Amino acid sequence: MKVVTDLSNSFNPVPKNTQKTTQKCTEKDSKSGQIKQKSNKLAKLEKDRFSILQKNDKKCFLCKRQLKLDKHEALGGSNRQKSMQWGLVYYLCRECHSKADLDKNTKQYLHDFARELFIKNYSEELFLKEFKKMYRRK
Repeated sequence: MKVVTDLSNSFNPVPKNTQKTTQKCTEKDSKSGQIKQKSNKLAKLEKDRFSILQKNDKKCFLCKRQLKLDKHEALGGSNRQKSMQWGLVYYLCRECHSKADLDKNTKQYLHDFARELFIKNYSEELFLKEFKKMYRRK
């Protein structure tokens, strides 16, 4: 039985690093690492957010404290922009905003409140047409 110890001339499925391949990788990595800028339309929509859920009385919707408030869309993800267009926006302090993003019970409470108020002002059919789901607790 013959044992081969020199594999330098054998087939290698992984290409050797050449100047071209490393240059292509760094160009690709730098492009994918950049954050996409917001369109002017989205920036204007975010700037002009309003709320049908509460008055802008400088109080957090959840804790009622008077602190610096963030605007939080009631329905996020693919429905975030529609939430802004229809005024489903809450004014929340920083602490409650984090809680709304991380705590599923708080998030569900905000979804339920927004859904009920939207249906009361408009209709359930319009809610389903616009948002494609009911956001009900399972």
